[in-house]
Amino acid sequence: MQVWLIIFTNILAFILALIFGIGYYKKKKKEKVSQIRAELWGTAVFIGVMIFFNGVILYVNYLEEQRVKAAYTQMEKNNEERGKEEEESFANLELSLKTDKNKGPDTHYIYVANFNKKVSFHGKVYIKTIINNKIVDGEYTTKKITLKPGEKKQIDQFDGTSLYDSYSWEWKGELN
Repeated sequence: MQVWLIIFTNILAFILALIFGIGYYKKKKKEKVSQIRAELWGTAVFIGVMIFFNGVILYVNYLEEQRVKAAYTQMEKNNEERGKEEEESFANLELSLKTDKNKGPDTHYIYVANFNKKVSFHGKVYIKTIINNKIVDGEYTTKKITLKPGEKKQIDQFDGTSLYDSYSWEWKGELN
């Protein structure tokens, strides 16, 4: 998660606590204990908002970590089945498409891995999502990428339909 979001939510919590605390103090100004109540109210709001926002951030981070872990595990398993360990080839390049349905339109995250031991991949990947043997959402083309030997990473994301039977990909580029 980005640091600016954490800083923003903590500043927002502080500002809300000040607003509620000062508002409560002004409303109850005539009472003797109004300042103590205002400080307690402001502190309680600050702590409550901090816990809420930081809890949301932790939950989002957890979901992201699980998505990344699932993608890498899937690519490793696929490489064990399809890869050619004895040669440096395109068969040792893997891709995983993971969908996040929590972000408005369904967001597809593209993870790739190069299981070759000596050669890097330079080029693009063409991805198709398929329903009933028909391509949906068209074909998505990634930006130019370079994958070093043994490298795994998220390279891109795009919005599309979450309901697809399968997906296919084609590597366009060179190994060197």
